[in-house]
Amino acid sequence: MYKIGIIVLMTIVAFSATGQKELEGRTRGFYAALNKGDAVEITPFFHPECHIKHLGEEDVWDLPLAEFMGVCPKFKSDYYSEDIVRMEVRDFGLGFAYVDVYFDFYVEGSYSHSGLDHFCWAFRGGELKIESVYSTDFSTNLPALESDKDMNVKMNKWHNDVAVFDYDAYFGFMTDQFIFLGTDPRERWTKQAFSAYAKPYFDRKSTWDFKTNWRNWYFSEDHTVAWFEESLATQMEECRGSGVLIKTNEGWKIAHYNLAVVIENEKMKKFIKLRRK
Repeated sequence: MYKIGIIVLMTIVAFSATGQKELEGRTRGFYAALNKGDAVEITPFFHPECHIKHLGEEDVWDLPLAEFMGVCPKFKSDYYSEDIVRMEVRDFGLGFAYVDVYFDFYVEGSYSHSGLDHFCWAFRGGELKIESVYSTDFSTNLPALESDKDMNVKMNKWHNDVAVFDYDAYFGFMTDQFIFLGTDPRERWTKQAFSAYAKPYFDRKSTWDFKTNWRNWYFSEDHTVAWFEESLATQMEECRGSGVLIKTNEGWKIAHYNLAVVIENEKMKKFIKLRRK
């Protein structure tokens, strides 16, 4: 048991040290080798017992690794090719990484369809290897990424959940590591502390009601992290908010929010004197 624990620990440490960039690089390296149609170059990416499955509309095809390698010459002749559209690292830790690769598929240089490859990577003998691949196709282009409008709906609902006293929805939208920075210098709330503080206000139906004046969105390259800045109409007049959302297996969740009161520069000296009282 002791030796097994040491092996697992070494795997976790090694994988964590690899980093997301190396993982993305390895995945892109696999597609580069695939598009060259070189079975010799592709083979080292796989664990020998790797499972490759294709999910069709009505059935699932289980491809042995040798059969998959038999398709490689079609890439070498430029009959097939796959272009990466975007890549998302779904999880990273415990010796495993899950990567979703959205791709466009071409036959003889013409667009055929789009698809998704779901990779499970793991360390084998100190090397990062593909443990399994699940692939599926879309009959048309890839599913659209969330737009600013889509994200506004989520954030507007989150603010409104407070106004309609929906405690479960408001706190359910937060990650477990959520942090809320309030307008008071002492307000740095964890999710647990903030929920305990706010519960009596929700129960008494005496919460707050923030309305959005404007909001700007920004996204990470892989579209799994979003951050924003916003102006709010509140009982404190205009406030500014900023926050970070993370795409999880349960959908988008808010991980950090910062609420601040705004004050004009020409009023700052009076404000400082007021704070010092």
